[in-house]
Amino acid sequence: MICGIGVDLVLVSRINGAMNRFGERFASRIYTPEERRQSGGKAIFLAGRFAVKEALLKALGTGMAGGVRWNEIETLARESGAPEVTCSGMVEHLLGLRGIKRVWASLSHEKDHVVAVVVLEGPGP
Repeated sequence: MICGIGVDLVLVSRINGAMNRFGERFASRIYTPEERRQSGGKAIFLAGRFAVKEALLKALGTGMAGGVRWNEIETLARESGAPEVTCSGMVEHLLGLRGIKRVWASLSHEKDHVVAVVVLEGPGP
């Protein structure tokens, strides 16, 4: 059963600007080490990861409240290229409280924009 849906649109230039201004301080606060490694530092891939984080928090309905940290949401590319989302810390705890069993994500890139859609799957009625 669908328990939440979130969508987010990110300008790649916004992420590129933050990386240029704040460098590692920004990257380590927002992304997991594996996300940074997999992205190769490319802003378009980092923007996609950021969009998934925002979309998931919208689907969950919490935003950044209650001690949630950006790097508790990790999006990695499967061998097929499809995004796979895992969560830790407070985000994992909140998902558990709501009975969420799976996080589905889809990403699309177009020039200077990235869009992410996240669907939260939980127990049926």
